[in-house]
Amino acid sequence: MNRPGVFLEQLTWDEAEPLLRGDPLIVLPVGAAAKEHGPHLPLGTDRLVAEHLAARLAERVAVIVLPTVAYGYYPAFTEFPGSTHLSPDTFGALVREIVLSIGRHGPRRFLVLNTGISTTPVLEVVARELHRAHHLLVGVTRIEDLGARQLASLLSQPAGSHADEYETSLVLAIAPQVVRRSKAAREIPARPRLRGLIVPSAFRREPGPDHSATGVYGDATLATPEKGAQIDEALVGALVEAAEYLRTAPMD
Repeated sequence: MNRPGVFLEQLTWDEAEPLLRGDPLIVLPVGAAAKEHGPHLPLGTDRLVAEHLAARLAERVAVIVLPTVAYGYYPAFTEFPGSTHLSPDTFGALVREIVLSIGRHGPRRFLVLNTGISTTPVLEVVARELHRAHHLLVGVTRIEDLGARQLASLLSQPAGSHADEYETSLVLAIAPQVVRRSKAAREIPARPRLRGLIVPSAFRREPGPDHSATGVYGDATLATPEKGAQIDEALVGALVEAAEYLRTAPMD
């Protein structure tokens, strides 16, 4: 299928060279390949979503998509078997080095297609430093604000943010074969929600603050593929808008 975007790993170096010199927008997907998502979604859910969104973006916008960063800063999930986590310094350095290594070949515009929440502040610091020190334009997506979260009336759960109605619906729409639907759970750990105050939280298997026996925050039992299709379209629409802005934004 013809598409305006390309995937760097599918090119040879001599095919990549003229594209990299043409002031392209580089997309760097970030999605965990090993992070708990309850008993009903696979550990690789974030990577699956990141690569799906990158592919859909490449169908509509002339971008160059890099291989996915599959490990990151995910401190909230370390108690669950199979979940991986990098320190913020290590994760930030990894992304910084990837961007700079590609930047040596010409590109100055980057979109970090970030599917995590805890990863966002680290990536934002990296983006600012790359702009300050290297004059690179680096945009970072906030998945919780990217299009679909604006569809508040679509969701019925009283609260949620992980392996919940929203995330499970999206995976049901894009990869239904990986969802263990009979194991979908409803669990809403008690967490303070005060305007203007951030209190770091984690998913605890043992009773206590932030206790979540399943690793779910929300109600995955309410998920449907129909809701997921609407979420998918909203996400892609917002990504296209972001990519087009970064492709044409003035630079020094």
